[in-house]
Amino acid sequence: MTDVLTAIVRAYGRDLDFESSLKIRRYLRTLSQAGRADSRELTKYGLAYLKELESPDRRYSGC
Repeated sequence: MTDVLTAIVRAYGRDLDFESSLKIRRYLRTLSQAGRADSRELTKYGLAYLKELESPDRRYSGC
């Protein structure tokens, strides 16, 4: 899991603040528990999740 997080941060291009790091770790744990084990896939999903945290798509407000 640490390798995946490192790959995500490297691809993201900057360090994560504590809250973002915590959220991405929880998200990766959830994916892993759901049976996702491929590190490339986890990296791709994690990076997409991180980008969504930074700039949410207004079309999906959660309502």
